[in-house]
Amino acid sequence: MEFPKQYTPKNFEKALAEKWEQNGQFQPKESTTGKSFYLPMPPPNVTGNLHLGHAITLTLEDIMVRYHRMKGDATLWVPGTDHAGIATQARVEKMVAESGKKRQEMGREAFLDEVWKWKDEYASNINNQVRQMGASCDWSRERFTLDEGLSKNVGYTFVDLYNKGLLYRGEYMVNYSPALGSVISDIEVDYKEEEARLYYITYFVSGSDNELILATTRPETLLADQAVAVHPKDKRFKKLIGRKVILPIVNTEIEIIGDEMVDMTFGTGVVKITPAHDPADFETGKRHNLRLDYQVIDKNGIMTKEAGIFAGQDVLTARENIVELLRSKGNLVKIEPYTHKVGYCSRGGCRVESIVSTQWFVKSSELAKKVIIGHKKGEFEIIPERFNKTFEDWIYNLRDWCISRQLWWGHQIPAYYDVKTQELLAVTLDEESVFTKYGKENVYRDADVLDTWFSAALWPFSILDWTPENAGELFKQFYPAQVLETGYDILFFWVIRMLLMGYEYTGQTPFKTIYLHGLILTEDGRKMSKSVGNIIDPLDVIEQYSTDALRLTCSIGNTPGNNLSFSLKNVENNSTFLNKLWNVVRFAHANIGEITDDYGELRVKIENNWTTFLPHEQWILSRLKSTIDNVTNGMEKFNFSDAGQDLIAFTRDEFADFFIEEYKLTKTTTENGRDVLAFTLLSLLKLWHPYIPFATEELYTIVTSSEDSEDSSSLMDSEWASLNISRNKKIESDTLVLFEAIRTIRNIRATKGVKPGEIVDIAILAPKKSLDILKENEIIFLWLAKLKEMIITKNKIDDPSIAYAVTGDIELFITIPVNEANTEEEKKRLKEQIENRKEYLRAQDLKLLNADFVRNAPEKIVRIEQDKRSQAADQLKKLEEKFNSLV
Repeated sequence: MEFPKQYTPKNFEKALAEKWEQNGQFQPKESTTGKSFYLPMPPPNVTGNLHLGHAITLTLEDIMVRYHRMKGDATLWVPGTDHAGIATQARVEKMVAESGKKRQEMGREAFLDEVWKWKDEYASNINNQVRQMGASCDWSRERFTLDEGLSKNVGYTFVDLYNKGLLYRGEYMVNYSPALGSVISDIEVDYKEEEARLYYITYFVSGSDNELILATTRPETLLADQAVAVHPKDKRFKKLIGRKVILPIVNTEIEIIGDEMVDMTFGTGVVKITPAHDPADFETGKRHNLRLDYQVIDKNGIMTKEAGIFAGQDVLTARENIVELLRSKGNLVKIEPYTHKVGYCSRGGCRVESIVSTQWFVKSSELAKKVIIGHKKGEFEIIPERFNKTFEDWIYNLRDWCISRQLWWGHQIPAYYDVKTQELLAVTLDEESVFTKYGKENVYRDADVLDTWFSAALWPFSILDWTPENAGELFKQFYPAQVLETGYDILFFWVIRMLLMGYEYTGQTPFKTIYLHGLILTEDGRKMSKSVGNIIDPLDVIEQYSTDALRLTCSIGNTPGNNLSFSLKNVENNSTFLNKLWNVVRFAHANIGEITDDYGELRVKIENNWTTFLPHEQWILSRLKSTIDNVTNGMEKFNFSDAGQDLIAFTRDEFADFFIEEYKLTKTTTENGRDVLAFTLLSLLKLWHPYIPFATEELYTIVTSSEDSEDSSSLMDSEWASLNISRNKKIESDTLVLFEAIRTIRNIRATKGVKPGEIVDIAILAPKKSLDILKENEIIFLWLAKLKEMIITKNKIDDPSIAYAVTGDIELFITIPVNEANTEEEKKRLKEQIENRKEYLRAQDLKLLNADFVRNAPEKIVRIEQDKRSQAADQLKKLEEKFNSLV
């Protein structure tokens, strides 16, 4: 098979993605390990577009899935999309409005027809983009949160929780978006700092000459005040608790209460309590049995009839008029500037109103009891571990969860009411039984739909064809999931709610490991935002570079729970690396042809005979063994970034820069060089496949197929890399000495502008052990460093034409054509090395002077660090001596 000269990903990425899917290669296969691996994909919005957050999720999850598939586990990754109630309805409402229609005028059925048309037209967008990322999920099992099976489970769960007394209808303080006309969740509220005013208002104490002054940013709500509060331990006001004050303007009495929620340092230490217009006041009102539903501002920000002469005014107008009236009555003390955070609807852009409303609620704290027991038993772990504290703060303090939304797109609540009295008649999935009992004309169904997070909470088991009557074979084989991978920003909104429902309906955790990734930021660490204009479209990155280059950027350097600063420069560097990998494999292919050997048979052959191979062949196999172990361990422990960095170092620095060069030098004389090169190459492609599936699959197809073959085996279905040998630590350390010397010489040549192929002279001053290593590898040393011969000296050489360097205990004296510019360049280079050594010594001193490190670290580790410091000090001394000789 002809090997293309250039790495051109556009020529094969799309074709490979289609081939994999058409061949059914993403579907679970019979396990060869006796284990299964299941990972539920966080469902993106059905009408959304791929963004970099999705790219990170898909990359990390696909790395896990491809690894476990190659490992031999029965592997299932279920894709799907979320109906995204608020987001989707808002987009369709905007669309129909452009044609002169309104949702309310159209009616529910006609409007939902339009939403379904929109969904059918645009749903494929996000799925095709997921495919572009190389996601190897089982598309034959694709799910949608409003499909028939999932909808039945959602309805069952609602009714069942109601019958258990874990779900109820009641009044509560909720977030309301006037723009959307619906209650919204906390996650849909964005807080912005705003300049405001703090109004100090006098409330006169009844039956006395005393007065209380309090501060508020919303004087218009005082018309609905039900009390004023002070801290029970505040000596200034403690005696007034239980007495009453005159509510300004309204001229009614309200009680002075004591409550520990009062911040004695805010304002005057006195606060007004308006339960219907503030979440904290609502909770306070419940504790003190105050009236909770007295509203003077409606959900659209207009003063109600209870506001008296201010009824019908918008909030800002009413505020101005109320302040003027307070001023005229002598109740306004002063006004101060004040900065505070105000909630805005992330979808509608309007200011969020806190209102008391009749909604449906889940008793989350009751459901949480089973989750807490499971957490204490260690039935699931959170990575990184530090998020356990965040998790515990939430799970131990859950409030009742408002699950109803004033929307039409979603799972309609199965609750039925009396037309005349609005009394709740039944909560049931059997609508006909309600009509039969009460008469269809006498009953209406709740118009609200369920919070999108409610259906998402069932996702891990519901997408496995689970039903209340029959868990099903898929559920039995794969549940619970081995991993749930998602962003840390939805630990509360999604992860905790999946745990609540998972424990309630399956009796066990829905996933054994919760892997949390961070947010993706701009290169300078700022949040990406459409309004700022710093959004990077991953599809543009793929078009300019490749999917594999994007995947490397999303995985290497990305550690659990930490934010990732995304840089196109990193994408470019990764693209350069992919090009290098392509060229290295192309060189190997040109020298050894197609690899027809069975990987397992080749491995056994090497394992049985490798100690008789040439030193550099033993070295690369020992290093390969280390890399396989490190990458495998990284996969098992979710250290994908560290594993990827090890792979890059091995591929670029050891395999490409040294072993390939050594192979060129010895290929006509070695007996085993071809086998070693072939096995190392195949192992590398296997190790890289989870990260860069497209390039590795294409390269594997080329190097393992004969030119006239119509078909080739697939890398993604091959076994994971393995090598059952004991590393040769001595040959690794000896070769490291050799290669550090070569690297140092190469750096000097590059700094001095010596042409790549130009041969130079060198003299070496070193102890016998290091000299013996260089002598044993003299041919390779001279070849790779481009040296004329290896001259051993017993004395330092001081000469303007000599470039000096030290690596380990080896001193190198390299002859460079002399001129004044070279001398100055040499001084500059030495000065940089001197500063580097000093910085290293400072770091070592800090470590070795740390009593905790010296006391707790193993003695061997402390001794190694001390030896490193001693060697660095010796190197510094030699560098300074050489530098001083040039001054």
